[in-house]
Amino acid sequence: MSLIELLNNHALTSVFQPIVDTYRSSLIGYESLIRGPEGHPLERPLQLFAEAEALQLRQVLEQYCIRIAAKSFDMRQFAGALFINIDPNLLSCSNCLNELTNLPTTTAATVVLELSEHYEISDISQLKTQMHRLRAIGYRFAIDDLGAGHSSFKLWAEVRPDFVKLDRYFISDINNSPYKREFVQHIVTLAKNLHATVIAEGIETQEELRQLQKLGVFAMQGFLIGKPSRTPLPRHALTELFGAETGRERYDSLGSLLEDTTVVSSDRNVSDVLDYFQQNKRLIAIPVVDDQSVVGIIRRGQFMELMSTPFGRPLFAAKPARMVMQTNFLDIDVRAPLEQASALLTEHEDTIEQQILLIVDKDKYAGVIAVPSLLRRITELKIQNARYANPLTLLPGNVPINQTIDQHVSDGEAFSVMYFDLNYFKPFNDEYGYHRGDAVLQWFASLLEEYFPKSSHFVGHVGGDDFIVICRGQQNDLSTLKQLKRAFKEGIRSFYKAEHLNENGILGRARDGRYQRFPLLDFCVAILAVPPGATFSHQDIASAATKLKGKAKQANDGIALHPTLNYDQMFKIMPTVDASNRRMTRQNRACQCQSAQ
Repeated sequence: MSLIELLNNHALTSVFQPIVDTYRSSLIGYESLIRGPEGHPLERPLQLFAEAEALQLRQVLEQYCIRIAAKSFDMRQFAGALFINIDPNLLSCSNCLNELTNLPTTTAATVVLELSEHYEISDISQLKTQMHRLRAIGYRFAIDDLGAGHSSFKLWAEVRPDFVKLDRYFISDINNSPYKREFVQHIVTLAKNLHATVIAEGIETQEELRQLQKLGVFAMQGFLIGKPSRTPLPRHALTELFGAETGRERYDSLGSLLEDTTVVSSDRNVSDVLDYFQQNKRLIAIPVVDDQSVVGIIRRGQFMELMSTPFGRPLFAAKPARMVMQTNFLDIDVRAPLEQASALLTEHEDTIEQQILLIVDKDKYAGVIAVPSLLRRITELKIQNARYANPLTLLPGNVPINQTIDQHVSDGEAFSVMYFDLNYFKPFNDEYGYHRGDAVLQWFASLLEEYFPKSSHFVGHVGGDDFIVICRGQQNDLSTLKQLKRAFKEGIRSFYKAEHLNENGILGRARDGRYQRFPLLDFCVAILAVPPGATFSHQDIASAATKLKGKAKQANDGIALHPTLNYDQMFKIMPTVDASNRRMTRQNRACQCQSAQ
């Protein structure tokens, strides 16, 4: 079929690629992408638009793309904003403009028009006039592929976009390019000052994602997050990709605060809802749930006010609950960390009015959490963390470290422990003094937090120059450690004088009192992978990690890895423990497990 036949037969369809906020693990929206029939020469957008240009049908194709994107987005019930790419010059064409203004107001309010950088704008004043008209009915705007086309910053200054999408060139391999990082950092600063959100396009690796987060870019799009599809991205996929996989009953999890409450379906009579509120004076809100999915909420204050009006009860008593429910509820996955729930509350001005947070488990209703309970728990944890934090680095100290290890063991989940130690730290301290040594420890602590984010890791300071990282699952990510090594070796040089850098070390006194030359600071790390169902104590794991650290110091790369620990392996690593003690320890633990059951 030719392009004209494809258009006439409605054979061109839209697919949608998700755009997400990686900080809050939330969905921003989807970008619509046009597709021809599978296997057809005009299947891909590049060929489609080239053919349209050759046949002078570009405007017709653009209008078709807008129409089919809005229709498909609405029919399939996608959440968030709809991003549609458009040639900015076409906004001055009456047909294209009419296509946009004729869309329902509710649809217009969800649409973000991406002004492509690949087209030179013929009349900027005319473009601004039409944008003002479209903004009045709810449209928002983005500059697409910033840095790839004509007069990027001039266009930015003129149209004042809501979003700025970075060209894939600046994203690709950004973790290995200081020039790209410098450019993106300036863009982020400029965007903050001009109240625009930066979106990074084409994210394909975890390294790119992590580097962009360090630079302050959290809105992202790419194959790593989700490929173009005709169906929405499942919400639980965001938590699995970015959020923490926490146990439901952990003190620092949302699951530990979960409460049951009265629930109604959307077709339940309003009179029944009134009875529930009258019978339970402490009931502040009722979730509306259909087929295990939250569809709304009925809040006591607004509902009782409606029922107290002269015609409220007669008018609504026999009506279904959907007639009086509200849809501006706050919901979050039970596996999300408390920090994410806190961020969700603080970004909504009506937090106090929300009163409860709706909790879902992979998109299915799981219960509620009272906002005061959540805020109280967050405050308690902050106080606890401050009490046991290392005063120098403010990282959690030995008490929370031990609690975290014991909690992972209690949960029965697999986890890994990484024990870090700085090499040649004493001679550095002797040469430069404790003030400079403390600065190194603070810098290394911040480096660990950068490479091991809180969403899925615990970073603690054992004391002195010893640090620990605990991660869920047996994530022996050697590539991350190697990147950390490179970052450390690059950054540590700033703490040395030029003469020591030239000599690649310092002359210092060893522990035996003799002078010798010591290399520049480095770190070693011992990695223990603890299998699910293990019953080790934190003392066992600490002893094994300390023993394995000795091997790490002797390794060429400073890394010693013990893939999976069992009892025999644990006691081979640990200092001299005779067979009778080992058997006794096993028997004791078995008894403890049986008594606990």
